[in-house]
Amino acid sequence: MNKRFLLLAVITLLACTLHSQPVRPVLGLRAGYDAQEISYQQPLSNTSRLEMTFGVNTLGRTELGVLCRGFVLNGLYQWVYDLTSLSNGLKWYMGLGAAVLDHGSLKVGKYGAGVTGQVGVEMNFVSPWQLSLDYRPGFYWLPGTGNIYRMSWNAPCLALRYRL
Repeated sequence: MNKRFLLLAVITLLACTLHSQPVRPVLGLRAGYDAQEISYQQPLSNTSRLEMTFGVNTLGRTELGVLCRGFVLNGLYQWVYDLTSLSNGLKWYMGLGAAVLDHGSLKVGKYGAGVTGQVGVEMNFVSPWQLSLDYRPGFYWLPGTGNIYRMSWNAPCLALRYRL
């Protein structure tokens, strides 16, 4: 009897805790002049989250004239700040993360790694949609490009996401 009561209490407490989570995961598309990505955000709390993006990215041309364009997987930890004093659902965020690159256009050393930063503003609508504008520069290590270390000043990107 005690085990059943304890199990019922734990399940009830877990259900109430999960139901009271004010933030939900978000899935969508992030695109700009030099990046087209699928974006997934997993909230950790009201003020932090993880964002994973996978897509096609362009880092520009190297000194050898090679266009560095390929697949990029980014993982970022973001701090989220509330701006509801300006407008309901408005937030800004900043984050740091890492990137893994597969630039098939390069003949030598087509794999690379990088460190990225991000700053942006987002609008969370009453409906399950989220619209954001962000900027994500990065510092990448691309062996075999004539310039092993490359700073990328990616253009701003617009994202449209759906809260799950």
